[in-house]
Amino acid sequence: MNKKICICAGHGKSGKGIYDPGAVSKDGRFHEHKLAVKIAKYASDYLGCDSMNLDGTKSLVSRINAVNAGKYDFAADIHLNAGGGTGAEVYYYHGSPTGKRAAQAVAKEISEALGIKNRGARVKLNKYGNDYFGFIRSTKPCTILVECAFIDNNADLMKICTEEGCRKCGEAIGRALEKALGGKNGH
Repeated sequence: MNKKICICAGHGKSGKGIYDPGAVSKDGRFHEHKLAVKIAKYASDYLGCDSMNLDGTKSLVSRINAVNAGKYDFAADIHLNAGGGTGAEVYYYHGSPTGKRAAQAVAKEISEALGIKNRGARVKLNKYGNDYFGFIRSTKPCTILVECAFIDNNADLMKICTEEGCRKCGEAIGRALEKALGGKNGH
């Protein structure tokens, strides 16, 4: 593969400059951003590619601008879901065959690695028919937004809240992208 890839950790800094943890576990001990950082690091290490926002200093707009300026071929934004569900789901740009292929592969690999439900590849549109998620809608390269598991579901959380769980998840993302995009970064 000769693609330039970036793996971003979601949340961290809000548009107003304060810390945005993203979703938080029911007991308040686990923050989406802090787990996303670990997962993104393992994924980028596996692929040998760039990572972004591991220090939590980039807001969503900053991440989008940096991805666009970096001239990447592909980018993934790592998140954890909330809202009472279970499993992994991955959003992609509507109408993108590459995005759909990558999203399907990532959801499948995470599901298998962690032993959680595969909620699949998904598209979410806003009322104007555009992609709902700013990271997907406003970036130039092909992008996916990975919802690794539900932070507010104890069964999901227990599989991802440890260093081992983050490693399994991050490496699953790396393996999936390697398969879907044709090899490791620059190989």
